[in-house]
Amino acid sequence: MMIKLSNKIFLFLTIVISSFSVASYSQAEKPSVLFINPGKTGEVFWDMVSNFMMAAAHDLNLDAKVVYAERDHLKMIDLAKEAVQSDSPPNYMILVNEKLAAGRMLDEIPPSIKIVLLNNTLSVEQINRYGKPRQTVPNWIAHIYPNHEKAGYDIAQSIISAQQSSKQLKSIKKIGLLAIGGSRATTASSLRLSGLQRALREYPNVELQQTIHSQWRRDKAESQIYGLIRRWPDTQLIWAANDPMALGAIDAVIKRNKRPGENIFVGGLNWSTEALEKIVNGTMVTSIGGHFMQGAWAMVLIHDYHKGLDFEDLGFEFTAPMTVIDQTNVARYLEIFGDQNWDKIDFKKFSRWENKPQKIYQFQLTKILNQFRKQ
Repeated sequence: MMIKLSNKIFLFLTIVISSFSVASYSQAEKPSVLFINPGKTGEVFWDMVSNFMMAAAHDLNLDAKVVYAERDHLKMIDLAKEAVQSDSPPNYMILVNEKLAAGRMLDEIPPSIKIVLLNNTLSVEQINRYGKPRQTVPNWIAHIYPNHEKAGYDIAQSIISAQQSSKQLKSIKKIGLLAIGGSRATTASSLRLSGLQRALREYPNVELQQTIHSQWRRDKAESQIYGLIRRWPDTQLIWAANDPMALGAIDAVIKRNKRPGENIFVGGLNWSTEALEKIVNGTMVTSIGGHFMQGAWAMVLIHDYHKGLDFEDLGFEFTAPMTVIDQTNVARYLEIFGDQNWDKIDFKKFSRWENKPQKIYQFQLTKILNQFRKQ
């Protein structure tokens, strides 16, 4: 009797111990990812990056965490150091080259932590020092960034086309434009302004009256544009490097008795909810966007890399797609994502590991919307 009982106890303990072992192994196989978000808590664009990223992490079984640097590039570096020195450093870090801070982080993060850079490209000096991913820094495995120059060009094209389509303003020969950049120290802002300059070379009748830098802030853009409209009363176009500044400009011109969408045309970037609503009602021409999704694409790359499917066959630099949203497609986008419920997306469909033998990554907006195509 004692022998039978002992055998049963032994069997029970074996099952329990095996269960714990499997659970421990499973947990160990769930890679940890830390995203150091350079934005402020509550900042629309960077919150969208975090939320979209976390939805992807859930689908892909990644243990992801987001911390905010509150627009302080020195705090970004401190947060990276804290993570490295913690009792449980992450397997992966996602970093942004805000105010060129990525250089110091690339130097100080140990090889055991893999790095993915997002959004901003490197400066010329940084490229000379660090090269491309996996060249001088082997644990820097990938870099994802939007085509900021093309985005700036697309904003300009959209607002110029809207002005030219206006019956009220069509006969005006010289068209005045005000440009609102973000931060002078951010490559995203300078590249978007380069795209504007490219568009202006194609439209000699559009005159760039003045360029200002509003530090990505709505309130600062509003106060600056309010003054500039008095200086340049015949302004018909306002180009803004992001939606908050575009919305600030709209606030300002309304106070100056202008009619956005009728005698002045404003475009921005980010696909923020308020901007999309203003596109619907016609007070804003366009918002270029989709680059908030790049954090999720980083999660897809990390998922596949951790599973053993490297993306070296595709290269180590990826362009995050950006798309024009205007009155032709805003209703469709809002129908599906107006609530910004990203959990409805199946992010596994973008993984090469989960969809063998898929050869390339397809991160376009159309591929996302196709998941919700009515049968």
